[in-house]
Amino acid sequence: MSPAGETGTSSTPPRANAPVHGASKIESTPNSRGASVVSENIGVLGAKVKKVRPWIQRDIEQVKECKADAMLQALLQRASSTPETKQLDLLEKCLKAVLPVCNGQASTALVKSSDVETALNEYVRPGVENKFYGPFIRATNIALACLEEIKVDGMRAPVPAVDMICQQNDMHQNHQTAKSTRKPDLVILPFNSACAPFEDEKGGKGIQKDDEKDDEKRKKKRKAHMNTNATAKPKNLPWKDILACIEFKRKTPGKTKGINPPPPSYTVTDYVPTKPEYLPVDHLKAEDTVPVPSQTPATQPASDTARE
Repeated sequence: MSPAGETGTSSTPPRANAPVHGASKIESTPNSRGASVVSENIGVLGAKVKKVRPWIQRDIEQVKECKADAMLQALLQRASSTPETKQLDLLEKCLKAVLPVCNGQASTALVKSSDVETALNEYVRPGVENKFYGPFIRATNIALACLEEIKVDGMRAPVPAVDMICQQNDMHQNHQTAKSTRKPDLVILPFNSACAPFEDEKGGKGIQKDDEKDDEKRKKKRKAHMNTNATAKPKNLPWKDILACIEFKRKTPGKTKGINPPPPSYTVTDYVPTKPEYLPVDHLKAEDTVPVPSQTPATQPASDTARE
């Protein structure tokens, strides 16, 4: 990812006549980089793929590294009320704004952020994979509900039509005559999309157009879904509105002994990188490619140290 404010190469649309440089030599997707959290409790391995499309290959070949705070600053800048105007203090403001949620001091009509710690303490216990789904979903949805209430100067307001929620999936998807080869454990998607499969089973109806402005009804419905259906496996959850997929992996010691619990409190401090900080991507060595000079900018809009 390019740091905020940098004009660089990003994801590009498909090109029918795009040349495939060394496509036969790509055997796996890149491992986790600085843009992803690397945990000592999971084994991070590239997933084997039969073919990588040209525009995806270009992004892999042209990938650049940046510090975690530069990545966060870039993401926040894109979601800000003025994406084209640099706000160099945006990351600092957002980190301070979410501290009450992290420290269990925030509450809404739906939830209390102190329940995040309760769910995480259950999540870190030893057990089999599917036992981790429920506490993770609860912690995520409580945090999302609290974050929706936070207002930060310079950031856009939440979009009611999206209203993100974390939902158990753990199912394949059928499209026409094809069946998916993967079944993500959890997904993040719009609230109405998460509710639809359960309403179809009961013959119920979602929030009608006239009710969309009724915030109280929406909150009650969300609370009920969070308490029951969010941690249930839907029979037919269309993937058309999926915003993110989450796959669980934990090494054997984490399954048998558990993992470290969350700290009692959080502060905004200098970031201490994990070891390794990221796993490198080996650049392709096709015969018809030449080395590309580093495109790392001399300066970054965010500082060189990231924060928790």
